Amino acid sequence: MEKWIRRPAGLTALFWRYLITTGVVVILLAVLWWFGMTTMMRYGIVYPANTAASGVEAVAQALSSGELDTEEIPYFYRWAIFDGGGQVRDPGNMDEKHLDYAEAALAGERDPQGMFYSQYHRLTQLPDGTTCVIQYDYSMPYGAEVLQRRLPEFQTCATIVLLLAWLTAGAISTHHFAGLLRRDAALLTGATEAIAQRRLDVPITGRARVREFGATLKAMDDLRRNLAESLESQWGMEQQRQLELAALTHDLKTPLSVISGNAELLGEDALTEGQRESVDAIFRSALRLQDYVAQLRAMTGSEAALSREKERVSLPVLAEGWREVGQSLCGAKPAAFRCPEVPRLELAVYRGDLDRAVSNLLDNAARYTPAGGTVTLSVTADGETLTIAVEDTGPGFSAEGLARGEQAFYTSDASRPQEGHMGMGLYFAAQTAKRHGGALRLANTGLGARAELILPIN
Repeated sequence: MEKWIRRPAGLTALFWRYLITTGVVVILLAVLWWFGMTTMMRYGIVYPANTAASGVEAVAQALSSGELDTEEIPYFYRWAIFDGGGQVRDPGNMDEKHLDYAEAALAGERDPQGMFYSQYHRLTQLPDGTTCVIQYDYSMPYGAEVLQRRLPEFQTCATIVLLLAWLTAGAISTHHFAGLLRRDAALLTGATEAIAQRRLDVPITGRARVREFGATLKAMDDLRRNLAESLESQWGMEQQRQLELAALTHDLKTPLSVISGNAELLGEDALTEGQRESVDAIFRSALRLQDYVAQLRAMTGSEAALSREKERVSLPVLAEGWREVGQSLCGAKPAAFRCPEVPRLELAVYRGDLDRAVSNLLDNAARYTPAGGTVTLSVTADGETLTIAVEDTGPGFSAEGLARGEQAFYTSDASRPQEGHMGMGLYFAAQTAKRHGGALRLANTGLGARAELILPIN
């Protein structure tokens, strides 16, 4: 037999269920409270609230006839004796407050006295000529005098017990229904955290007790599944792209080696000035293409495992190598190259990657600086941060170049001539900065462009 599965309730139904359940419990508690009160009255544990009022005339007549002494007045009455002048002769069992009420009644006050319970009075002439003021109210007296004296007033205690029972029942009911919402909210929170932590391969489990939360949970599971499928497809495309780039860079190595080798051989022959310039151009272009291929190989991961440990090196030693690169690049322009003195620090860096990143920045600056311009390499340390900045006096970055310059293969910066540039230099520099825990920052100075590698010193 198929197991019956309870259908989740909607929020409206849950709210009405809470109200009805709480209301029924409150009514049941009131019925039980009333049943307990009537049972106690039936067995004489307490008396009805009109006990004193219904018996006051009989007590008064017995006092006036002398059949009843004041000491024999039932304990649920208060009494005091006054003389003909209205002076207290015997306070009886009244305190100062109730004596004031009795004196007011003796003076002719007919309105009931008291705050929580109205105090009523019956004036009775005793055989000796004095007046006994009997005071009573409509509270429920205990069935025994000792209880009446030692316990708090019964009706107030019973009312407090009922209110506490109602509050307890309301708290329990609220806690139960709030627990349903909390459990469903916990499911939604868990699903959100799983998606945020990219645990998309694990289905979202758990069944919501509220229909609206269940629908949200299902939508989040559908989102998780769609994201997983999308990322898997994207990963597959990325893997395919990596394989294609790896295959392309591998296939380009041989023809580039042939071109550069033949260019070297041609350079050894006796050539005219124009022919030699052409051969040199072919050779330079082949070297540049080989550098692009090397960068492509690094991007595709085919050489990603070569530079894997940090080296602790002196910053002046690193800067000396960068100076040589900058002077070589600017000397062919020709352009001026400047490199002020660098701080004397030792750094733990991925040396090969950092050298290539700085060389890329210098190559970009030299390429876009016009003849007679200036390329400046500056290295500064500020607290825990090292800044390697390369400035040029070229046309600067366009707005699009500033926004997209770090993207791989971005070459659409119309403010700079491309000259075969493949748009990987800044990309590689940015990746190197991130690998060191830093960032690449691009800006315009008003005189040209500025690219900064921001690296943590430690």
